[in-house]
Amino acid sequence: MININESTQLARLELSLFLLRFGVFIVLLAWTLDKLLNPAHAISIFEELYFIPGLGNTMMIGIGVIELIFIMVFVAGIWKRYTYGIVILIHAISAIAPWEKYTIELGARYSMLYYADWPMLAAAITLYLLRDLDVKYTLGR
Repeated sequence: MININESTQLARLELSLFLLRFGVFIVLLAWTLDKLLNPAHAISIFEELYFIPGLGNTMMIGIGVIELIFIMVFVAGIWKRYTYGIVILIHAISAIAPWEKYTIELGARYSMLYYADWPMLAAAITLYLLRDLDVKYTLGR
């Protein structure tokens, strides 16, 4: 049996948490870039999944800019209690909103892609619970 010392275990944990944070950031960045580069698509998602009609391109780009600032603060590990918590809230809403897409009933719009929301939500919750140990490549405490 291999005995791994505590410093090695801590280094592995820190790297793992950084990789989780960076992985969640990549998904959030894709969503943000969609708002900035293809606002019409993002508007259609807001209308279809969140029942928020009437957002124009300017409003969606504004949302995208605010989101970009937020996710940069998140990936930098600043204000973890708040940024990690908001990521959980935002992602939980995005995982629950397309609930109809999880059904396989005849005629239902179904996509396996939506199931990928749940491991990402678990990663966001893990980051929040272990936020004090997530110190690798952070600007926060």
